[in-house]
Amino acid sequence: MHARASGLRVLTAVVLVSAGLGFCLAPVMAAEPGTAIDVPVLTAEPSMDGVVDASWSHAAKISLEMDFTYKRPAAERTAVYVGQENGYLDVAFVATQRESLTEVQETNGSSVEGDDYVAVALSPQGTHGFSYVFFANPRGARYQTSTENSAYSPQWTAVGVKTPTGYSVTMRIPLNVIRNGGSSSWSAQFSRYVVATNGLAVWTFSPQASQVTDPTFFGTLRGIGTGSRSPSRPPARIQPYLLAERAPRSIGGSTSRIGLDASIPVSPTASFLTSLHPDYSNVEIDQQTIAPTAFPRQYSEVRPFFTQAASFFDGWFSCSDCPNPLYTPGIPTFRQGYAIEGTQGPLTYAAFDTIGDRRVDDAQVVNYSNENEQHAIGVELQRVGVDTPSFIDDVTTLDTGYADLRSHFGAYFNVGIDRGTLVTDPQEANYFEGGPLYIAPTQIFGVNYQRIGTQFNPVDGYVQQTNIAGYEAFGKKIFNFSAQSILHDIYALAFYTKYDNDERLLAQVASAMQVNVDFRNLLTVHLYANSQGVLTSGGEFLPFDANGFAIGYRMGYANINGSNSTTSTPSYVSYSAGPYYHGKLDAWTYLTTVPLRHHLTLALETDEDRYDTVYPGEHAATQWLERASLDWQLNRYAEFDLGVRRIVGPNLPNAFQALGFSSPSVCFANPYYPGCMVNAGNVSLAFHFLAARNEFYVVYGNPNDLSTYPALFVKWIRYIGAEKGT
Repeated sequence: MHARASGLRVLTAVVLVSAGLGFCLAPVMAAEPGTAIDVPVLTAEPSMDGVVDASWSHAAKISLEMDFTYKRPAAERTAVYVGQENGYLDVAFVATQRESLTEVQETNGSSVEGDDYVAVALSPQGTHGFSYVFFANPRGARYQTSTENSAYSPQWTAVGVKTPTGYSVTMRIPLNVIRNGGSSSWSAQFSRYVVATNGLAVWTFSPQASQVTDPTFFGTLRGIGTGSRSPSRPPARIQPYLLAERAPRSIGGSTSRIGLDASIPVSPTASFLTSLHPDYSNVEIDQQTIAPTAFPRQYSEVRPFFTQAASFFDGWFSCSDCPNPLYTPGIPTFRQGYAIEGTQGPLTYAAFDTIGDRRVDDAQVVNYSNENEQHAIGVELQRVGVDTPSFIDDVTTLDTGYADLRSHFGAYFNVGIDRGTLVTDPQEANYFEGGPLYIAPTQIFGVNYQRIGTQFNPVDGYVQQTNIAGYEAFGKKIFNFSAQSILHDIYALAFYTKYDNDERLLAQVASAMQVNVDFRNLLTVHLYANSQGVLTSGGEFLPFDANGFAIGYRMGYANINGSNSTTSTPSYVSYSAGPYYHGKLDAWTYLTTVPLRHHLTLALETDEDRYDTVYPGEHAATQWLERASLDWQLNRYAEFDLGVRRIVGPNLPNAFQALGFSSPSVCFANPYYPGCMVNAGNVSLAFHFLAARNEFYVVYGNPNDLSTYPALFVKWIRYIGAEKGT
């Protein structure tokens, strides 16, 4: 009886939307950037159960008429209703969809972007200030992002329901979780993504736009905040935590800890941050991999202080294989951290200071950005320093660029200097890169010159290879096909790089071609050829060639930047082979993600690397990685994960790294050392709950460790004042 009543209600709502509200069926031309609408003040909160009924009749009504991906009219209709009341922005979407819905995610989180979704992007100060995006899938699972903080997680409402013609979603977003800088006219974009077609319908459209989240090409919502009182600045956030750890004495024994993170606004668009006795036991992610690399691996930052304080740094206008002056995973654990970050008109700025065991790491940055429909200008000045009793290091960089958005041509240059105890020849501690660019929505071409001195090697940075000078040419292009074609798109990439050292010897050379073919049935085929050589510190020039393919299902589709918008349930097989080090390397990866039942997903992965060689002193070696993870999405606010991983076999080197079958003492000190035998397993479990102003973790182990870390953590975080990440 209940199911039938719900079905009748949904059908009634569809009739009301089609006949009574009517707007979503009327033909509307695509809105141009700058199109403005007044946001009505509603007399009461409209229906927020996913059903768009008569309570939305006084909202402003718009339609998503253009497909941003394919630069043509959207294949299916999406109507959007916008209103405000009592300090909330109310938004409703009514989406028509013939294709099967992709709606795997049940718990709120970033995986919502792997499903079909609708989204609201808000930039209260236009191209200046902070930007926010709110996503919801057809089930109403939600996710949000902000340039203010990568951990941005305020509480807001999203509810989705299926309809006979697709689905509808209602959203209620508090205005007080958005830094508006006092503005009442907000730049905004509304969008809707369909996994099955890779279609991305938008409200305002410009053929010049290369990113759907670029506020330069947004429309405007006028009168935001009318009838409600908004504070001149957002509230402070005090974030104490309590942690209990149960562990054997062999790893330190059981303990408990208490600490604090805080964000205190000092203006409507700036905040002071602090972290006292920080704890990172619950935020590690499984970044273990045996995939072959030419250079040392880079890892994602997971520590909350840096995900907010460091988000303004390394913001190049453009760069190619550029050194990172600030690579925060290289900064050791600290006891206290302090930072300030914010925006003021076209300027963004940030500074942080972390105090550890006889070590201080600090950095400052100021960025000027000016972008409109005619041009884009960017200038960033940055400094990163390290101070210890044994050495100091000081790195300053200037990155700048200009692009004419009408002709798509531009140019950039980046310079840097590294000074300190470890620098003996200042002329060899400099960096320069620059060249012309052509940037369009479906293609990018460029040529650049780069020189990295022998001693330009920031302690808190990451540099692939020093002592190089030379050129790179690259090009990327996406070919889109008609809606009726069996092909969705073809992505093509080509580049060539050649660098010499200061003795005019070949230091690095690379040439690559890649073609991704995406089909309508969610099948994807990647073909690639990559030839690379690197001069080692020992004077050998060693190859690293990777020629192969990848065949996948539900992997998502490539964008102009080359990355894929992966769905929540991808499956693929990849293979690469070619000359490597002193021999030949074959690398296989098999991965599948399977929904077992409602809310329960199993991911399985196996990797195999085989190194064949007849070089004196070396022998063939094979390393395996096997991984399984179980994801149980209990509800919108709680999720349980179980991870199991095993790595067996000797470590393979980076392409330039000396391979040695090392002594037990060396391997004990560094189990990742090339040639060291690994036979390790890891089991980890995690439960996470976030709702209102409380966040709980129950964690066993550490998924990022090589072997199981036999400790149980229970952590409670309380958010006082502002919500998480705001």
